[in-house]
Amino acid sequence: MAATYDINNFVIDRALRGMMLSQADDSVLWSVNQVTNPALNCSTETEDAVDMLGTPVATFDRAKTVEFSGENALFDLGLFAAQAGTTKEIATSDKKITTPIFEEIEVTDTSAKVTLKFEPIAQIKEIHVLKNDSTLGERFTNGGEASATQFVHTASSKEITLPTSGIKKGDIIFVHYDYESEAAVAVSNNAQNFPTAGKFVLEVLGYDICDQATKVHAYLIMENAKLTGDYDLNFTTSGTHSFQIKANQAYCTKDRRLVRLVIPKED
Repeated sequence: MAATYDINNFVIDRALRGMMLSQADDSVLWSVNQVTNPALNCSTETEDAVDMLGTPVATFDRAKTVEFSGENALFDLGLFAAQAGTTKEIATSDKKITTPIFEEIEVTDTSAKVTLKFEPIAQIKEIHVLKNDSTLGERFTNGGEASATQFVHTASSKEITLPTSGIKKGDIIFVHYDYESEAAVAVSNNAQNFPTAGKFVLEVLGYDICDQATKVHAYLIMENAKLTGDYDLNFTTSGTHSFQIKANQAYCTKDRRLVRLVIPKED
């Protein structure tokens, strides 16, 4: 008979990976592997019985709530889509994604046409000359023929005929337009879509306090978990991608478990 494995004090190194699995077939709905500041919050709702003077004489436990929160160190598109209740779109040659572009083009010859990087979906309505501080300067509109105030661009063309004056060699032209890309990804947050419930499993790396030479993996399991649709995103280098998961009862099981921590011996 194998020796009994018993661990009590667990030294945590870091969270390795979190995954939301389908309750139907355990397939992966989304996953993150840059989890920072993982935290489990457990609370109990109570109700007090009071006497005629309002003095509490007994406290009864009514309900438990469990919530896991964390931050992904990197902005994760799969998590972003899950929070929106949608899926990440991946462009192909048959299913292109409409994308905007802010294009800057240096003028090398004012008498020649300038060429755009992509083919615009529609006719370009305006272009600007950038100032030295990269703000928008003089504005020119699309016309039937080039003039001192107008340029020419036709639909389905990548070329722009510059105005006859107001632009000199070395100027930077700013053009904004939409085009169809077969090499892009996109995530939409639609009003009618919400996150899908599933089974959340967090893998944590650690060590037994009495055996720090052997790695131990702990698994935090929420069998009936729901990612919330509430999030704040900070689009900075140091910004993180926060998320919250609420544990609901595994209602159709005997013990109605909220959360479980499993630490197996793996060697």
